[in-house]
Amino acid sequence: MKKLKYLLLLLLVVPMIAKADVNAVTGDSIEEGKEVDSSSAIFGNEITSNNTTKGIEALFGYDINFNGTSDYALVLGNNININGTVNNDAFVFGGVVNINDNANINRDLVILGNEVKINGNINRDVRVYAISVVINGNITGNLTINAENIDINGASVGTLSYNKDAVVDVDDNAKINKTILTDEIYTEQTTVDKIMNFIINLVSILVFFTVICLIIPQLFKRINKKNENIDTLGFFSLFGFGALSLVLIPAIFLLLFRFVFTIPLALLLLVLFVIAICVSTVFAGYLLGFVIWKKLMKKEDNPLIIGLIGLSILSVLTFIPNVGIVFSFIAVIVGMGIILQQFRKD
Repeated sequence: MKKLKYLLLLLLVVPMIAKADVNAVTGDSIEEGKEVDSSSAIFGNEITSNNTTKGIEALFGYDINFNGTSDYALVLGNNININGTVNNDAFVFGGVVNINDNANINRDLVILGNEVKINGNINRDVRVYAISVVINGNITGNLTINAENIDINGASVGTLSYNKDAVVDVDDNAKINKTILTDEIYTEQTTVDKIMNFIINLVSILVFFTVICLIIPQLFKRINKKNENIDTLGFFSLFGFGALSLVLIPAIFLLLFRFVFTIPLALLLLVLFVIAICVSTVFAGYLLGFVIWKKLMKKEDNPLIIGLIGLSILSVLTFIPNVGIVFSFIAVIVGMGIILQQFRKD
């Protein structure tokens, strides 16, 4: 989940720092080779970019070949081949990712993928999150890997860091200045660690809710109004709509992604869907607090206190061993139902 939040943050922030003038191109099979004085966004099935871009080169597709030059690169696809030059940082998300011999990344490189192979030159730090990683290239800075299988062949690396539960094969010809073992990916937490994580997560979600409540107080008043007389049937109605959204929205995304002209809309839907899932438990916790408030208190509604009560109780329920994951799953579904409820007319 933490990686997902970082990915979501990246997808939201990168477009914000781009220049206002953006060259956008859509199509099924696209091959471009031109000079772009602004950032560039290309959406398609098969993409080959030979552009020289003075800004961010953002490529979204199935098969992607990046052969040009750009100040920054953001690449998202299934099969990705990087052969060009990125003057600053590059962020790559894909199934199979190849940083080929001709590739040059002059600053940092971040990769999230399934199978990753690096043969090119990276002039600063590299972070890789994948299943299988093969390193043959030259990395001037530090290389940090989280993976199941790691092969370091005739590579040159500053400091190599990897999770100690990985299966690692380091060739005798590899040049590594220093090696650091990090924690296992799937490590067993101590009781103290679990309690500390619980406290940190609880404080984080309470702070987040407080900020939202202070910025958009009318939102929670609207939730109160819509659920003033909620009963068992109303709860199951929210649960049903939430469950339906978890099935229909991905199906709609896949449908939109099949047509080139609707790919931008599909990506927007995906981002909104991920955001909704991330905040769904906040709304579920608030509803729990609202029901408790109505049953036990005879005072005027106080959205801030209601939310703090509900989220605290929900956090305790999701912390319970074995059954906590069930409460978490229910909270996500009900929370999605509450979000959809806000789009219904009173």
